[in-house]
Parts: sequence; structure tokens; C-alpha cells
Amino acid sequence: MLDAVAFVPYLFAQMDEPLTPTPADTLPSSIYLELAYALRKNLPAPATDSPEDAARRERAAIGHAASLLPATSDEANLAALYVAASAQALDCVRLGRLYPNDPAVVLKCAAQCGSMMRQARAFRTALDRAQTERRKRGAVPDAEATGQQALALVADALAQAPPPEPRQPSPIAEAERYALQHRKRAVLIRRLGHLPPKFGWLAPEVAHAVATGTTPILRSLDQAARGPVAAVAA
Repeated sequence: MLDAVAFVPYLFAQMDEPLTPTPADTLPSSIYLELAYALRKNLPAPATDSPEDAARRERAAIGHAASLLPATSDEANLAALYVAASAQALDCVRLGRLYPNDPAVVLKCAAQCGSMMRQARAFRTALDRAQTERRKRGAVPDAEATGQQALALVADALAQAPPPEPRQPSPIAEAERYALQHRKRAVLIRRLGHLPPKFGWLAPEVAHAVATGTTPILRSLDQAARGPVAAVAA
């Protein structure tokens, strides 16, 4: 696994097509890296595990965010969150279409899509306001210098703060994702009440959530589990 700094040049090295100038190429390196870091954490998983697909997805997302012309780290973060939330909404639509005959899954994905679209609109509104305020400050003498002093104080305070605790993924959310991506396996786990050894490793709390969870997506496995379980690849 590449670290965050090494991934950025790798992203472009993996591209098949020649690089052409994009809005991303005009961004300062600090803002570009802010976009790359934020998008890597918040974009949905690519359609395949191919490094080339991951590189194309991230370059497209960075180009989308860069087209919004963020000029500060705060604006870059808002642009990245807007692009990521829009991508997550589209991914919810894709997941819902995988199970057109399962109303519970479709409704769950539709609700998540609506929630992500509302978040995307909120991030876009916040970005527009931040850019408007920045332009207003630029029209006032000495406002830029005052803003830079404030940013320097904040940066110094952040440098002395302890690192944040790593965010742990929710077992229920991981169980729902597993159920959507590996439905036959999830049905068998639900039916047996535990993870069969032939499925390999799965975090115990996630396997328990798949077997006992009560969300609509996980409960939809019960109906399938009542019938004969199809053969599942080891």
C-alpha cells in the first residue's frame, strides 16, 4: 500500500493517456495535496481493484474539485467533500440497482443517496460562501495580511495539539457493505449464525453484525436465508 505522499506521483504515473493541462495543474502544491488526501479518505471504492482504475477515479475527482477553483486549504477541503459526497450518492444508486427485486435494499440505498445529495448541496453552499467572503476580504486593504496572521496562529496551535484518534469504521456499516458486495456469503453467515472457515478472515465484530444485525439491508438476508443456499465459492 502506497503512503499518501507517494500515491500522488504514482497516480499520474499509472495513467495511460497523455497528461493535458487541467484546473488541477494550476493549484499550489499544498492545496493540491489537501484535495488528494481528503478525496482518498472520502471517495467510494472504485469499481475494480485495479490500480489504474483507482488512479483514473482519483484524477477525475481531483479535476472536478479543482474546477471549483479553491484558493485556500479550507476551500480545498470543502471542494473535496462536495465531490466525495456527490460520488457517494451515485454509488448508492449503483448499489441499489444491483438488487432491483429487493425493496428493502433499494429503499435503504435510495435513502442514503438522498442523504448524501443533501450533504453535497450543503458543502457546495459552504464553499460558495467561503469563496465570496475571501473575495470580499481581498477588496479590503490589509485584510489579507490580517488573515495570514490568523492562519499562522491557528497553524501553530494545531502543530502543538496531540494527533487525533484514528477513526474506527462502524461494524454495522461494514456489515452492510459486505452484505451488498458478497450477498450469497452474507446469506450463509446469517443462516449459520457464524462465519464459515472457508470464507477466510473477516473482523469478528463485522461477522457478528452480519449474523445478527437488524438494519433493513441485513434483515433482507433473512428471507433469502430461509430457502436453499446456493453454492458459494471458497
